[in-house]
Amino acid sequence: MIDGMLIATLLLLQAAAPPVDPIEQAWQGRVQCHNPDRLRKTCQSIGSYARAADGTIQNTAVVLLNAQPVIVMTSAAPVEIRQGSVCGKIGSLDEAAFTVNGAPAPAEVTATLREAVATATSSIAEREICTSYVPEGDALMSQVLVDGVRHPDLDMRVLWVEPSEGFLVHR
Repeated sequence: MIDGMLIATLLLLQAAAPPVDPIEQAWQGRVQCHNPDRLRKTCQSIGSYARAADGTIQNTAVVLLNAQPVIVMTSAAPVEIRQGSVCGKIGSLDEAAFTVNGAPAPAEVTATLREAVATATSSIAEREICTSYVPEGDALMSQVLVDGVRHPDLDMRVLWVEPSEGFLVHR
């Protein structure tokens, strides 16, 4: 009898617990460094989040596409928090910006890069991608679901960093 009451109490406490905000640190000004190299202060990508006046959340991703020459893409997409995960879709790349060795890519290069990225992401584009974060040592490991199916091949180490720490997208 006591075991049943204990389980029922624990279930009620779980149900009453406030939902987990996996990007809570973003509201404190931090950004996500994906696949960090702490020694060199580099990231494969950096993700930041902003909340609009209407409550929607925008994720801006700065992603290293190529190490030599250094090609970086910056894109933004809406996301939402659901059941402790960040969920969104890779949508149109029409607004994505590209740099090559730190300089804005010319229009024809931008068009080529948009097409290449669209081709590379076509298997997951416009599908729901939800990412949860699990502690791993002194960092986190992202765990990715695409349309509810686990994709360990998309997992990455993630470190929350202060922008003032000087981490850059580079390898």
